[in-house]
Amino acid sequence: MKRGYFLVCSVCFLLLTSLFYGCGGTGAGSPGSKGTEDTGVVIDASLTPLYLGANTVSVDVFRDICDPGPPPIFEDFTDHGATVGILARLINTNSTFQAGNLYVEKYTIDYRRSTDSIGAPPIQSDTRFKTIVIPPPVGVATSAVTEGLVLIDLTRKDQYAKDVLSGFNSGPAFINNYTAIYTFEGKNEFGSKFSFKAQTDFQIGHFDYCQ
Repeated sequence: MKRGYFLVCSVCFLLLTSLFYGCGGTGAGSPGSKGTEDTGVVIDASLTPLYLGANTVSVDVFRDICDPGPPPIFEDFTDHGATVGILARLINTNSTFQAGNLYVEKYTIDYRRSTDSIGAPPIQSDTRFKTIVIPPPVGVATSAVTEGLVLIDLTRKDQYAKDVLSGFNSGPAFINNYTAIYTFEGKNEFGSKFSFKAQTDFQIGHFDYCQ
């Protein structure tokens, strides 16, 4: 049994000023974002995996018995979550155009196996409908929003456990490494569509979260 690693993992994806999968780009409309130039707002997003109140990249898929009892006490077992931190800043701080609120309407998570886990089972993508209101900066350099999200739900944790037990490649304690790539989509209050991406690495397998 492998002890869970309580690590802070915050992988910031700078939509309009940094690299995306090794591709360079600057300015509105660079790789990873669409339509942000039409909203007048630049968005930077970062992700932090979260489980049972602690920041951790270790996703547990096997529920342990913490104390045999009687009665037995089982490990807490639920969806592995994440928090997204969103910063918004105006493209043109001197513009008289009122940017207006941005409304994220849904997000999709795609799971990619790391090169050291290429034989690991695929994890099905997940689309969730969630409203996140991103106000534009007014009188400040940036506005900030933090929201809770899902990283891996119980359905996908259960399927992963079944897959590795059926013979997919995995390391000790059935552990493999993945990257979760989030695509957020929405509209501003004037109806202009936009999207942006963020990503985080995580490991999945058998971890001990007994208290």
